[in-house]
Amino acid sequence: MTGSKKKGLSIGAAMKQRMDSQEQRSAPEMEEVQSGLNNALKQAVEMPILQPTGPTETQVLESFNTRLPRSLHRRLKVYTATEGHKIQDVVAQALDEYLQQYEKKES
Repeated sequence: MTGSKKKGLSIGAAMKQRMDSQEQRSAPEMEEVQSGLNNALKQAVEMPILQPTGPTETQVLESFNTRLPRSLHRRLKVYTATEGHKIQDVVAQALDEYLQQYEKKES
C-alpha cells in the first residue's frame, strides 16, 4: 500500500482525551458545575415520590427515544437514582399525567 488511511482515536484514547480536558477546567467552572449538580439534587429531592408503575400483563412496551436538555436529563437521573425508580417508569407516569390533563381540557 502506498497511502495509509488516518483512523480516528480509539474509544479508550478518546475517553482519556476527554477526561484530560475536563480535568483542566478552572476553579470557577468547577464551582459552576458543582452548583448545578447541587441544584439538581435539591430539585429532585423536592419532587413528589412516584408510585412504581410497571407494565401489566396486557401492556406491551414500545421503544421510545428522545433528546432532552442535559439539565433535565441530569435531574431525571438524580431523581431516579435517589428514589430507586426506573427512568422509564418516571417518564411513563409523567407523560400519562400530562396527557390526562390535556384530555380533560379537550373534553
